[in-house]
Amino acid sequence: MIKLFKNPLFLIGFVFIVGLVTVSFIYSHIVNNEVKQIYHIYGEDNELVDSAPIAPRKEALLGTDKLGYDMLSKVLIGAKFTILAALIIAILRMVISVPIGLIVGTYFSKTKKYLNSLVDAFHFIPLTIIALYLLHPVLYMRPEGFAYSLTERMGIEILVLAILTVPILSVLIGNEAGELLKSEYVISAKTLGGSNLHIMLKHIIPIMKDRFFILFGQQFVQTLIVMAHLGLFNLYFGGTLVSFDQMGTDPPQSMTNEWSGLIGGTKIFLQWAPWIPLTPIICFALTILAVSFMVEGFSRVTTGRPVYFKKRKKFNEDQMNKMDIESRSDQFKLLNKSS
Repeated sequence: MIKLFKNPLFLIGFVFIVGLVTVSFIYSHIVNNEVKQIYHIYGEDNELVDSAPIAPRKEALLGTDKLGYDMLSKVLIGAKFTILAALIIAILRMVISVPIGLIVGTYFSKTKKYLNSLVDAFHFIPLTIIALYLLHPVLYMRPEGFAYSLTERMGIEILVLAILTVPILSVLIGNEAGELLKSEYVISAKTLGGSNLHIMLKHIIPIMKDRFFILFGQQFVQTLIVMAHLGLFNLYFGGTLVSFDQMGTDPPQSMTNEWSGLIGGTKIFLQWAPWIPLTPIICFALTILAVSFMVEGFSRVTTGRPVYFKKRKKFNEDQMNKMDIESRSDQFKLLNKSS
């Protein structure tokens, strides 16, 4: 653990995620989850300088939306909902998929190819489309109101997004466990009378435990991406508030100010007030980058191998000359054959 926090990539990602969630809770408690509003900005002579939507400036560092709500206040309040929801979903995916995958790979290795063929269909169906179909009746507000409470809507979305990837993730873990069963030391353990349970607990899990964290980080990132996609379809975490006023309808709004709701409700401002949708988009990007840093740092400390930031091989002059000679030799052989 000490070596892990000495790795700069892991430390940067960890400090960013934990710091952002901590600041979100503290700020939300101070302002009582109320977003600051700035309708107008006046100069020294009490002259109007700017009005909502206000572009980023010292009075509003990330600008405001068209109603004057401070974007920095919004993303800080919604950070805890976005990150913790993705964290819980990723944990549930691993908690469900790891035991299933280990059991499939250890006890049902002969039927694994049939499971792979069955699950391959999920690779060609976008996860967002399935989630959209299942969650729209739950999250999108109807004229008579929501059919479920806020807690129930959050729980249903978390459960749906967690279960949707269980088949693919379980098969992936099962395939890796099946490959480990072909290792010489595992075969030797079987020869000495080791049971499947003993082999799974003493050999497969200790080797794959580092891989589990990498998979967890990847599932965390995938969850954030799916949440952002759902936001583009106006499905927000916790529910989508819809105005049914015939005189003038407001765009759909998020109840929790989580980031996917900030993207979906403000995408129409991308051309003439780009700071409004770009603020949550940048927050998503920075969070995904921070998690990628953590996964990369963890992999380098535990396995010594990079995951994302792989170094390109550098060729010196002798290697380049050798490759050039080999290439010319192959061309000469082809010419001789053709003649």
